[in-house]
Order: sequence, then structure tokens, then C-alpha cells
Amino acid sequence: MEVEIKKEYKTPSGVYVLFGEEDYLKRFYAAKIREALLGDSPYALFNHVIFTPKNFTADAASDALMTPPVFDEKKLIELSEFNFTELKAAETDALLEFFEAAKAYDTVVVLMTLTDGALDYGQAKGAKITKPSALYKKLNAAAKLAYLPHATVRELVVWAGKHFAKDKLTADERTLAHLVDVAGSDMSALAGEIEKLCVYLHAVGRDTLTAADIDLVTAATKELEPFALSGAVLDGDTDRALSILRTMEEKRVRPFSAFAGIYSTYIDLYRVRVCLDAGLPVSEVAKKLKMHEYRTKLYAAAAKKTTSARLGVVLSLCREADLAIKSESSDYGRLRALVCEAAR
Repeated sequence: MEVEIKKEYKTPSGVYVLFGEEDYLKRFYAAKIREALLGDSPYALFNHVIFTPKNFTADAASDALMTPPVFDEKKLIELSEFNFTELKAAETDALLEFFEAAKAYDTVVVLMTLTDGALDYGQAKGAKITKPSALYKKLNAAAKLAYLPHATVRELVVWAGKHFAKDKLTADERTLAHLVDVAGSDMSALAGEIEKLCVYLHAVGRDTLTAADIDLVTAATKELEPFALSGAVLDGDTDRALSILRTMEEKRVRPFSAFAGIYSTYIDLYRVRVCLDAGLPVSEVAKKLKMHEYRTKLYAAAAKKTTSARLGVVLSLCREADLAIKSESSDYGRLRALVCEAAR
């Protein structure tokens, strides 16, 4: 059945499938469900079973259900990396049977989190599935489905306001709308920008956010996405990198323009890393490279996670991709290949 996950995550029970376009909310609620069930229990390791398509079998799933939790009331069985568009009919049926069986166990909670595009759910209007697919109907009968689409601007404004209020800071709706306009509607990116703005306001001793603060501290979307993408690649987080790339594609950013932003970001990261290797403090790096000092601090923090040699390798991959993109009738396929190779 369809559920509002914000009303369920504190006391989870049964089988949950989190799906939709907003990756940030899926990660958030999945983490909250884990926290509610496992918390800081010393037995969490024994009560958290993770299945992927590589290790999921009927026998293993049955064993996981029948094995009682260790010294706790409930256990969590988590399913990740599943993609219904790639599964065979028999594999989908096996999952549906597992969901039905799991509902008979009060001591077990099952959580499946799907990436955007991993389920053909049919058609949606707003936050409601209006024309469900045949598979969606089967899942709806077997599990609690939580659809998490991209938030509206109004929802993002309210959400951002709560984040600032939690940090004892204030911002009016007009200012928050400006933040969304500048930083974009991706909640992961917005969360990062909100965190930076909170740190900045506390540092300068003020408790009210202004549009001028946003213009000074917040990276515009066209710069933010390549920077966030490069950070994900440097962290080896291929899933997050591909998610950011998918967002750029959905916004119809031309592949060459997207690549230019990525390439430029890596060049700047390399230049900053070389300066840091030479022993220059951030303030001197900013002067030498003629970059705004705040922006230099962000790049320095990212550059410190890697080495100039690693960045040199990534730049070599970028040069190869540059030649390919210029010589081909290119789409995002070449960029996805670059991201996967660079994130190794």
C-alpha cells in the first residue's frame, strides 16, 4: 500500500520500498529507518542483513526471515542495487514472494531503496501515482510504497527554512526562494549550501540570512553541479556522481557544456592541489590563482582529499574525453563512461 514515509520511519514495521526521483529524501529516510531499528545497539551487526542481486536467493532470504533478532526486538533486512527494469520475470516474482513472506514476521523490517529509473511505476502527478503500471500494482499489494519525487520550489523553501531554524538562524521566504533559484532544486546540493551558509553566518556573528550572503557564499548551479560531481568522483562515489550527471541531463544541459564545467573544475582543483603541495597557505593560493578566498577554501578542502598525481590522471582522462566529445555526435554516454573510469 502507498504510505507517507514521514509518518512511518520512527516506528517502522513491515516491508518498505522507497522510490522516486529525489535521492536525498530516499537516503534520509533509509538512514532514519536504520537508526530507529539498529541505533547504537552492540548487536546491530547481527541484526542488519543486506541483500544485493548478487547474493539474493530464495534460500538465503528464507534463512534471514526465520533467524530471530539477536538480543533486540527487531532486525532489518535491506535490499540495495536492485533494478526492476533489468530483472527477469522470475527474479521479480521471487522478490514479491519474499515481501509477502516477510509480512508474517513481526520481528523483521524489510527496506528496499531504488535509484531513480529502477522501477517503471507508471505515471505520476505531483506526489501521487495516478496511472500505476502492472508491476507497481503488484508491489503495492506486497509492500508499503513510498514515492519521493522532486520537491516543488514552495516545499524547498519551507524545508530550507526549517534547516536554518534548527541552527537558530532566520530567513524570510523571499530570501530562501533566492537561494533555491541560485543553487538549484537538487536537495543534496541545497543541503550542502545551507550548511555552508550556516557556518558563514555564525562566523560573522549574524543570525539572519540575506540575499547578499547567498550571492557571496553559494555557488551558482552551473558551477555547483560540476564541483559536486568532481567531489563525488574523488570520493569514489560512482552512484552519487552518476546521480548528479543525470540531474544535469534532465535539465537539458548540453553534453559539451556539462563536460566543459567538469573539465574546468578539475583544472582548478589540480592548480590548488599543486599550490598546497608547495606549502602555500589558502590565502596565498587565492592570491596566486586570483580566486575568491572563500571559493579557494572549498577547492582546497576537496583537493586535500586526493593527490596531484591522482588529479593528473583524471585530467588525462578528461583530455581523452574532450577529443572524443569534439569528434563524435556525443550524448551523455561518454560523460558517464568518464565518471565511472575516473571514480575507480
